Amino acid sequence: MSERTGLDRRILARANALADELVAWRRYLHRHPELSFQEFETTAFLESRLKEWGLQPVRRTPTGLWADIDGTAAAPGGRRRTVAVRADIDALPIHELNDFEFRSARDGVMHACGHDGHTAILLGVARTLLEMRDELPGRVRLLFQPAEEQLPGGAPQMIAAGALEGVDEVIGLHLWSLLPTGKAGICAGPMMATADDFTIRVTGRGGHGAAPHEAVDALACAAQMVVALQQVVSRRVNPLRPAVLTVGTFRAGSNFNIIAQTAELTGTVRTFDEDTRRVIVAAMERIVEDTAAAFGAKGELDYRYGYPALVNDAAVTEVFRGAVRDVMGETALVDVEPFMGGEDFAYYLKERPGAFLFLGARNEAVGAHFPHHHPNFTVDEAALPYGVAVLTATAWRLLEGRAAGLATAAV
Repeated sequence: MSERTGLDRRILARANALADELVAWRRYLHRHPELSFQEFETTAFLESRLKEWGLQPVRRTPTGLWADIDGTAAAPGGRRRTVAVRADIDALPIHELNDFEFRSARDGVMHACGHDGHTAILLGVARTLLEMRDELPGRVRLLFQPAEEQLPGGAPQMIAAGALEGVDEVIGLHLWSLLPTGKAGICAGPMMATADDFTIRVTGRGGHGAAPHEAVDALACAAQMVVALQQVVSRRVNPLRPAVLTVGTFRAGSNFNIIAQTAELTGTVRTFDEDTRRVIVAAMERIVEDTAAAFGAKGELDYRYGYPALVNDAAVTEVFRGAVRDVMGETALVDVEPFMGGEDFAYYLKERPGAFLFLGARNEAVGAHFPHHHPNFTVDEAALPYGVAVLTATAWRLLEGRAAGLATAAV
């Protein structure tokens, strides 16, 4: 057995030994969810745990914090590296329908995306690294980040506060309901999309339904905009560039015999590159302006740029893959296609090399098969030790300079 294999097995063994604590932390967090930028109790809980373990949490934002674990082993090549590992801590405005004993104690607020599991996993990473501190060849920074679920996201706030100062690489994961427990997926390059939203307001001139010639029908105008918007991706975007333009709501009118004076559309745009993003925005601006003019109405587009695309560094992705294979087994790693969901971890990857992993947490036997953001969503808690072990092993490899070595070899 090689030294590397022996270390990975010890990491996994320590992660498995934490299984009961991981479940307890996750269930406590699940029972006490808090919305984006309101995670005061969650942050206090985390701060208390970290201090109990002898760490010194840094809290420069209202509900986010980080803590460093400094290893005492010699660093390869003499250069001590720092790797950041991030977990998001916020919940969603969803009323939970599960009947677990640990179901949400707050009506209308629920951990319906797995962030309770991510936070528990990062606490497990902390415990594992502290137990192996004398072997650790560098520094690991634990990032507990608020507000992944709400624009503008908590990542920019954390970065502005200094969370990435001195950091060489940054990694994270998401418990994933589309993969079974025991599997993990990642891809190099674009993996998750931009997450923009828009509102279109149309103002016409109301009137009696029996006298349409005396009115300007905002509803009819907005309906034509919907039809035109459906052609943007199929006719304006390069077919080799994935993109989504979805109109999600249409509000207009107040009664069956009244011509609507106003109408409002809302929706989202998802892309993987800035050029496609610009093409879509420009096309939407023309459609809104020209369609409104054709009807004699006024059109206004309020386009809000959300999270950038999440782009995994190729070298760090390979390090992640190696850790998954060595910790979880050769058959655990699967290739995944880019996903059109958004994730504010993308902001960290614009500042530092890094990568993001999907960790399988689907298991119908325990009810963990509902999609993310569903009121019955839950995760298979058997996945939690895998998360601890894979993040720990990946961070360890990065401290050893694995990603830098891969990047150099590829040049």
